[in-house]
Amino acid sequence: MRIFILILLTLFLGLLVFLKIEINHANKASNEIKQEYFTQEYTITDFNEAGYYGKAANGKRIFFKEKYLPSEVDLQIEDTVIIYFEKGERIDGLLKVEKK
Repeated sequence: MRIFILILLTLFLGLLVFLKIEINHANKASNEIKQEYFTQEYTITDFNEAGYYGKAANGKRIFFKEKYLPSEVDLQIEDTVIIYFEKGERIDGLLKVEKK
């Protein structure tokens, strides 16, 4: 009887170790999933202390604040930027801005 209980406890411990490894693997994989985004090119049309104004080739206009730019980038009028948006194209979905 003792051997039977010992075997059951050993199997239960093995199951717990297996589940712990699988959960760690699943957490690692979920952390590595990259956020989906889309890009749009805009030409800077104006800027002031509040931020930058841009216009796309299709006529869409945008305003964004300087906080989305890398610190070393200095934009001027007529510069082209690539703006990254979240896939849902929400108003607050702007992720980052790069100078082209």
